[in-house]
Amino acid sequence: MKAFTVINVNLQAGASKLELLTAFLVIVPFLTFGLKMGPLYIDHNIVTSYTKDFIESGEMADHTLSELRRKAGDNLVMNNVRDFDVTHILMVKESDNQVVKIAYEQRMELFLDLDVVVKSDTVLL
Repeated sequence: MKAFTVINVNLQAGASKLELLTAFLVIVPFLTFGLKMGPLYIDHNIVTSYTKDFIESGEMADHTLSELRRKAGDNLVMNNVRDFDVTHILMVKESDNQVVKIAYEQRMELFLDLDVVVKSDTVLL
């Protein structure tokens, strides 16, 4: 038979209740913030990337603002973006160039009485 060696019990100690509570109190707010704010940034990236692709493809010169909004709205429905109003997409003419501006503000309740406002003012050439 093999003889068992005595191992120091202090080396086998796990996390204490205080350490677990501290880790929980540090991780949960960051996780809550990320899960609430992440979809807002994902939706913004979907809107800007679609609009940027629309401009780079050269279709922008052939379409009006209402057609751009309609196509963007169709794409947003396909990508399951529900909280974006396509009227926030604007076309501005600056020095012989058409510039597309996406400007909006969204408010998200973080927890209790604490709200977070995400403000976007993206200009695409």
